[in-house]
Amino acid sequence: MSLVGKWEFVSADNLDQYMESTGVPEALREVARNSKPSMDIVQSGDSWSIKTTVGETVKDTTFKIGEEFESKSLTGQNLKCIVTMEGDKMTEVQTAGDVKVVITREVAGNELVSKMAFGSVVAVVKFAKA
Repeated sequence: MSLVGKWEFVSADNLDQYMESTGVPEALREVARNSKPSMDIVQSGDSWSIKTTVGETVKDTTFKIGEEFESKSLTGQNLKCIVTMEGDKMTEVQTAGDVKVVITREVAGNELVSKMAFGSVVAVVKFAKA
């Protein structure tokens, strides 16, 4: 199964600890705890787009594999990012100064599994095709 498509929240493991460790304010963590995020992944030629919706907050990112680009986190922080593909596994590295977050996305069975790592803190969020 491809990463491309609309995905809806199924479950999250360790997400609150991950958000706290990356500096997400308590008010936004509360929104995340009480909402069911969704993700829409589109590929058009060599261009990809990932639209993530958490509550009323929407992050829409367009990029090309292997090319560095600038983005903003859901909290508005400026990021430098690069996305690579290894088979069907997408890896995104986000840096802000000396802070680095690694996000992997891959389909396992009927679910999209998104792992977000900040140092030794890892959150796993699972989505099902909408």
